[in-house]
Amino acid sequence: MSKNVMIVQSYFDAVAKGDFATVDSLFAADVVWHQPGEGIQSGTYSGKEAVFAHLGNFMKWSNGTFAIDAIDYLSSNANLVTAAIHFKATGEDQQLAMKGIDLLRIEEGKIKEVWLFSEKIEDEDAFWNNAAKK
Repeated sequence: MSKNVMIVQSYFDAVAKGDFATVDSLFAADVVWHQPGEGIQSGTYSGKEAVFAHLGNFMKWSNGTFAIDAIDYLSSNANLVTAAIHFKATGEDQQLAMKGIDLLRIEEGKIKEVWLFSEKIEDEDAFWNNAAKK
């Protein structure tokens, strides 16, 4: 397993445990997060503070149910690592469950940039837009 894949695996392991001190240590100070779609969650978030606030919204809007419940594989190419994942969340009257691809750029041993791709972005947008209104 490449060093960069090990960094990304450590990131997913920490997220699964709710170990945000480790997540913080794996992110570059100027990390950039690209969230797809056209929903309330969509956009580009720069810096740890903005990224953690963004991720906190997922937990707030899903009443703590948002989770990456499967990682099919991790693969690297130079300083890029891709993760084929499945994620889910539950709202008061709705469910979100789909596949995604996360692409992470590693620089100097830190996660510098993250791009997310969702299987059904329109469904994801609708879920978060509805959940945020509650």
